Amino acid sequence: MDKIVLICATGRSGSTTMQRILNTIPNSNICGENFGAVNSLLAFYRRIKHATVNFIPGNYTPKSYEELIATNFKPAWYNSFNFQEIINNIRLMITNLFKNLPTTNVWGFKEIRYEGENIKYIQEFKELFPQTKVIIQIRQNVLAQSKSGWYKNNKKAILELYKQNNSLINFYNKNKSYCYFTTFEKMFDKNNIKNIFKFIDCSEHYDEKKVDEILKNNIKD
Repeated sequence: MDKIVLICATGRSGSTTMQRILNTIPNSNICGENFGAVNSLLAFYRRIKHATVNFIPGNYTPKSYEELIATNFKPAWYNSFNFQEIINNIRLMITNLFKNLPTTNVWGFKEIRYEGENIKYIQEFKELFPQTKVIIQIRQNVLAQSKSGWYKNNKKAILELYKQNNSLINFYNKNKSYCYFTTFEKMFDKNNIKNIFKFIDCSEHYDEKKVDEILKNNIKD
């Protein structure tokens, strides 16, 4: 079974560096951001599941239009899709997004668009792919973060970052069984990096020389 790793972070917290570190694992493909597209797909999954379980006549085996009319049942929630087929297609779509080769057995992505409690959609991802491991990454020095990159032009950056941090931390605290919490400030803590590799069941692939090279951070923004 493939190993699936998500990096859920705030902007300017070192998530790209973490992505690069994890991509030192052989046969891995940890992709970059997708502008929250996966969140939208997971929202669709949540809504179609809610509709199927709670409203559609027949639930997982929807009643036909003819059945509803014959029994004088209002067809406002009539649907004809096969729920399991929809779920299989969502799984396939996500897999095709990130599993770039048949030999790739460690895949996932990093994303920073978890404002407004979007992090909760990761629960849906976990339902679809039970083997998923999540790395939650924030930056403790929010003041410095608010002056970095695009945040420096946002007068509300500090407030927004604190909200996002709280959301991510709360999610971690409720889902410790499959989440690992780390920070920008721990990026150079080799024991922390080793623990992350252990957490995702890739201890044997930790390569200190490759990690050191990445931590030199000689990539242009």
